[in-house]
Amino acid sequence: MKKVRGGICAPRGFLAGGLYSGVKRSGRKDLTLIFSEVPATVAAVFTTNQFRAAPILVSQEHARGGVAQAIIANSGNANCATGPQGLKDARRMTEVTGRALQISPKMVLVTSTGSIGKPLKMDKIVPGITNLAQEISRQGGGDAADAILTTDTFRKEIAYLVDGYKIAGIAKGSGMLHPDMATMHAFITTDAKVPQALLQKMLKAAVDDSFNMVTVDRETSTNDCVFVLANGLSGVEIKPGTPAAKTFENALRAVCKFLAMEIARDGEGATKLLEIRVTGARDTNSARTIARTICGSDLVKAAFFGGDPNFGRIASAAGKCGVNFDPNKVELKIQGVPLMKNGCGLPQNMDKAAPKLKAKKIVVEMDFGEGKGEAVAWGCDLSYDYVKINAKYHT
Repeated sequence: MKKVRGGICAPRGFLAGGLYSGVKRSGRKDLTLIFSEVPATVAAVFTTNQFRAAPILVSQEHARGGVAQAIIANSGNANCATGPQGLKDARRMTEVTGRALQISPKMVLVTSTGSIGKPLKMDKIVPGITNLAQEISRQGGGDAADAILTTDTFRKEIAYLVDGYKIAGIAKGSGMLHPDMATMHAFITTDAKVPQALLQKMLKAAVDDSFNMVTVDRETSTNDCVFVLANGLSGVEIKPGTPAAKTFENALRAVCKFLAMEIARDGEGATKLLEIRVTGARDTNSARTIARTICGSDLVKAAFFGGDPNFGRIASAAGKCGVNFDPNKVELKIQGVPLMKNGCGLPQNMDKAAPKLKAKKIVVEMDFGEGKGEAVAWGCDLSYDYVKINAKYHT
């Protein structure tokens, strides 16, 4: 794989753009449109939160068809807890988008992100969609990536060239993050031709090892979703059970992993990226549970913000997660410095580890010595600014 420019529009046949429609009081871009010039195979995963937002319900319905051609997304308002009017507004967004692009509304996926419980400003969004449809271009990927952001502090985008085709993605997410099935928003495009069943299977597996291994604050959003559009315009066909299928799956995983790590790096108030590597667990699910529990522990996160290599907090977090293991087999390293061996702490090494916690990325390695299960989770430290941000942000 080779990293290339162009963002979400790097694959053939994709146009995108983003603009300010009037939804956000800040005046920042708040409307994103991604368009494939031809119908594309679609795969999607959605939040498991029971309080799903109206656009999620509409997109679930449209994605069942297996084909889509556009994604319309607004930020600044989640269109959640808005009743029948919210559903009506989400459907209208697909209708206006379809009309502007001259495609069926059923070929449009719709998402929203932002404050919960407020009606959409459709008097702003409708003309915004019409205007945006006239502005989308091959150069619009950056604007599209910007327009889905809420409390994010930077754009999240990546594109790769792989064996004659390209795959790219953008994402948003900073807080309210402890995904189940998906993450806040991630949109992926490729000009490879991939059967729908295979694409869906690959996406689910990629999400489980990437977005589902991210936690910022153990909060699962009402609007989480990941969409993949594969339009086949490269002429490269991905067939099940072939080496090309394995290569494509690895590329999809790489895109998802990159975006997931960027989301964790940009966690609300974050000063450090945390990477928790668990090995030697009884199975993969056990490893994932342990890694996410450690990564989501407020005490662990606060310790790393303060530069404290507190191995006791890590051991305690692992022990409370509901996974059975023998504590006497546990070994733990922080930034490569051994701090537990055979379940016993090595406090004499804390002074060696402490200076290494000034780094922007902190790696914790925990081996349980019981099996082949392994997993990696990503998160961030817990700073004073997280409270400040969420004390002021109306949800």
